[in-house]
Amino acid sequence: MTFLAPGFFVASLAISAAVAALHFIVTRQPRAAVFPTARFVPDLPASATARATRPSDLLLMLLRVLLVLAVGAGLARPVFTPSRSASARVILVDRSRSVSDVAALRDSVSHYYRDGDAVVVFDSAAHTINGNVRDSLNRLIVSNARGRLSGGLIAALRAGSGLRDRADSLEFVIVSPLAVDEMDAATDSIRALWRGRAKVVVAGAGKSFDSSTRAVESKTLPGDPLAFATSRAQATSGERKLVRTGLSADDLPWVNDSTRTAIDWPTFSRPRGASLRERADATGGVASGESVVISSFPRKWRFTSDSIRGGEVVARWLDGEPAAVEWREGRGCVRSVAIPVASVGDLVLRESFVRLAGHMAGPCAGFVRSESISSSLVAKLAGTGRLATRAEFRPRDDVRSSVGPWLLGLALLLAIAELVLRRRRDLSPNVEIGARRPAARAA
Repeated sequence: MTFLAPGFFVASLAISAAVAALHFIVTRQPRAAVFPTARFVPDLPASATARATRPSDLLLMLLRVLLVLAVGAGLARPVFTPSRSASARVILVDRSRSVSDVAALRDSVSHYYRDGDAVVVFDSAAHTINGNVRDSLNRLIVSNARGRLSGGLIAALRAGSGLRDRADSLEFVIVSPLAVDEMDAATDSIRALWRGRAKVVVAGAGKSFDSSTRAVESKTLPGDPLAFATSRAQATSGERKLVRTGLSADDLPWVNDSTRTAIDWPTFSRPRGASLRERADATGGVASGESVVISSFPRKWRFTSDSIRGGEVVARWLDGEPAAVEWREGRGCVRSVAIPVASVGDLVLRESFVRLAGHMAGPCAGFVRSESISSSLVAKLAGTGRLATRAEFRPRDDVRSSVGPWLLGLALLLAIAELVLRRRRDLSPNVEIGARRPAARAA
């Protein structure tokens, strides 16, 4: 048995010792004697306090000690845990858009996984696999979301806290393509919280495209301000087609043929999958990934939950509604954008909108060129030294104790028994105070 909050049980031991010590101090009635001036003595019980060589009221003392210990043990949240093994593993698995060969990723994870290990999967969010881990790994699929290694490291730390009572040391294994865009400024600081070395397995590397391949066509209207914004955006790889006049029947076969992206960003017509709003409104901004544009955008079109089924939301208005959605189309991808571009004002000149336009006019998430981090960063991520010990992880505070409520119930029953026993002792004659009730004073 392990106590999740052992401080309460330690405190109950100290209180129990004090209760037992008090039972060595008894109050007795002194020997009766007749004095000539007894009529001047107040008619009050006479008593004297003395130390005893053996505790008084053993049954009452036992009930009180058990009561205190039961309360302390119940508040300490005891749990039954198996005996600890020498080591356990926390395996962090990348399932983001950076992964191209998911089969190689599964093989790498299966090679390191042992029964009882914790497996954490992450893309833009992270979670621990529960239940049958091997079946979940066999069904592991890749998402279109960008990987966030920092979030995965935080989830791995929590998983380590869950394993601290089952192993003396914890081994950390990272299985990922380790793309550059998965790391951020907080990654190094969070990695340092795992005080031990890690095994870094580079697997499932992403696809690579010829950087000389650019958008092959742009269907825009004369003087379109969006063309100016996209020309200033950072060039991205992959075959793309920006269509401002509405997708035609010839565009979809072009998309199906290869890993190409068609961006349906119409100037006036309805974007693919969108429907006309019953009442036009306006919002104060739009966000896509790390690009946020604060401006007044009149909204004429909207994406319903039915229309985006099977798609991936890649941009949202500040109220949470989808502003751009992309769907797989054969081997390619189609992105539908419902963000209006003002023909007047300085919106297209802002750096924030230029970044947003470059993101919207870029290839779909699954076709992004993925570059692995340098070998020096891999070595820094792996670290050196020993494995992390269980003492370096805080115990989890969200584990429920199934024994605690029963111990508190036992404490309640002991408290009732203690009251009954004291009541019976008070009603019986010739009982010491605290151990015996005083008898009537002799005349």
